[in-house]
Parts: sequence; structure tokens; C-alpha cells
Amino acid sequence: MRQFTTRQIVLLGVLMEVGITLVHAPAQAADYANQHAYWTCIIAAIVLCLPIWAMLKLKRRFPDQDLMQAMVSSHPVLGRMLLAVYLILFLIIFARDLRIITDLVEVVLLPLTPIVIVSLILLLTLAFMAKGGISTIVNMAELFVPLLILTLLTMPLFFGRNMDFSVLRPYLHPEVEGVIKGSWRMLGYMADIMMVPFVISGKSYNGRSAWYGHLLGTAFLTTLVLLSELVIGVPILSRLFYPSYELVRQLQLTDFLDRFDLFVAALTVPTFLTKIGVDLYVTSLAVKRMFAHAWGSLMVWPVGLLGYVCSFMLFSNIVQIYDFSREWTVVMIIFFVIMPLLLWMLLRSKSKGRGGDDKAFNGERDSSSQKESQHGDRTGHDHL
Repeated sequence: MRQFTTRQIVLLGVLMEVGITLVHAPAQAADYANQHAYWTCIIAAIVLCLPIWAMLKLKRRFPDQDLMQAMVSSHPVLGRMLLAVYLILFLIIFARDLRIITDLVEVVLLPLTPIVIVSLILLLTLAFMAKGGISTIVNMAELFVPLLILTLLTMPLFFGRNMDFSVLRPYLHPEVEGVIKGSWRMLGYMADIMMVPFVISGKSYNGRSAWYGHLLGTAFLTTLVLLSELVIGVPILSRLFYPSYELVRQLQLTDFLDRFDLFVAALTVPTFLTKIGVDLYVTSLAVKRMFAHAWGSLMVWPVGLLGYVCSFMLFSNIVQIYDFSREWTVVMIIFFVIMPLLLWMLLRSKSKGRGGDDKAFNGERDSSSQKESQHGDRTGHDHL
């Protein structure tokens, strides 16, 4: 399996944690936490520290495998059964994100185009992205994520007097119940960062890359929510479906650049598509891990079309996704917070404590990994 640099894994972690979260989760956080909505990002990030720690401990036992490979190699039957459940989870995440980005593109960029056509165009892009392999997706994240962060973090320099710090009063008296409810909604989207170990080997997913990516993603989200409160205002922010887009619309540099939001949309939409491309890649890779003889690149189109259908069957409109955030967080806590701790206790490498058979097993695994790596390099599909 190909190794990635720390910078690439950090940017991939930021992409997964921030990508879809900033679309409408800040509005839900502000609806409950009011002026202290920025605390919801920090509380959700603290909760995610425990499963990230468990994943790092688990990946040390399988340095040459991703988490799905580790599940199947440790327990062939039970691991595949658990992987089937994760496959359904990944498919729902892909359908949810595809529905969100489809509605965003239709409302902001293509209001006269039928939503079915918009979704098909996006699916076509995502399918070719996933077929290119994880290397293609990581390279795209390395290109778009820094541009997005640089663009959005330089916006405070242009808002100036539009920021009203009085909306944060009282500063030191947050409504605890509202902050907890807002953190609950935020956690359901920020937990997508836990998908990274499922496709990245233990050698690349180390402590430095995991913690830096989580820290940078949390800082970016906190800054964005705080900036939205200062510019838009809490009463309006809590009633918006796309607060980040509305924040960009408030920025007007000159009369010539009064539609600066189109420039930012040209950066954010490819970033969102890259995140959904990871969803499709993870789902297709889960099918390949379940069936050893399956050709993963051939599963991209069927899985993508299935997710396309599910995006309209499960969510008829964006309001249903908005309301489903409360129940969805329970699912994410079970599979991305509690389950990593259980996997850390259950999964053990079979290569330990087997004497002479250990060398034979290691030799067979190394040779098979070398053949798979050579085959992946030759096809360019990165183990799909």
C-alpha cells in the first residue's frame, strides 16, 4: 500500500472533518447554543479524541494494512459481517453528502437545471475521481484544502466594521444545555474524520498526522462559526440552510467584485466533491474487502448509482437531512466513537506468537503485498 506524507494525511483529515460540516451544521449549532455556538466545535472535537487515540493504538498492530483489511484478516467471518454493517453506513454517508451538495449546487449555481441532472453530473465526476484511487483524491485534497483555508481565513481582513463583537455577550455565561445540544449536532458531521483509518495504512496514519489534522480542522471550524456569528448575527444564522455561503455573500471588495461568492464557490464546490469522492471510494473499497476476488474499480459505478438512488429515496429534501441530524449522531457515536474502542480490544495481529509459522506468514504476506502493490501501480487504481 502506498505511503503518504504527514502533510497529505493532515489535509485529508481536515477535508473529512470540515468538508460537509460547514455547509449547514453551524446553523444548527447556533440554533441551540446561540452566541456560544463556537464552543460546540470544541466540545465535539474533545469527544473525538478518544476514538482517534484508539485508532492510533489499533493501527500500530497492522502497520501495512488499512482498518478494513485488519478486520478481515483477524476475523474472516465476524470481520466481514461487521464490514457489511459499515458498508451500509458508508453508503448512507455517501447518499447524504451527495444530496447536500446537489441541493447546494442547484440553489447557488444552477437554479434552472433539474436536480436529477445536477446529481448525475456530480456523480459522473465522483465516479472518475474514485476510480483514480486514493492517490488521486489525496492529491486533490492537497490542492483544494489549502486554497479553501487561505480564502476563508483571510475574509476577516475584509469584513472590518461588519463584525459586531457585542453579539457574543455574555461572554462567560454560556447556556450549558444549549451548547450540549449544539455539540450533539456538530458531532454527527465532524465524526467523518474517523473514515480516514479505513483507507490509510498504519504507517501513514501516525499520531502526528492524525492529531494535527484533527486540531487544524477544529480550529478552522471554530473560526468559521465565530466569524459567521460576528458578521451575520445569531438570530439570522440559526435560520439559514447555508450559513457559510451567506457569509461569503456579505463580502464585497469593489463594485466589480460584488459577486465574490462565485469565486469562493469555485473553490468550495471542488473541495466538497473531493470529500464525497472519499465517501464513494471507501464504500467501493469495503465491497472489495468483503469479496476478495472482486475488482474494486468495477464496483465504483454500481455503488455510485446505488448511492444516487438512495440520496433521493432516503432524503426527499434538504429539510429532512437537517432534522435527521439528531438521530444520525447516535449512529455515528456507535460506529465511529464506541466501535473503535471495541476494535482496539478485539483485533489482534495473527503474526504474533506463532514461532516458525510466523516467518512463513510474514513472508507470504510481504510477497502478496508486493504483488498487490505492483499490480496497483500497474493499473493505477491504488488497490481498487
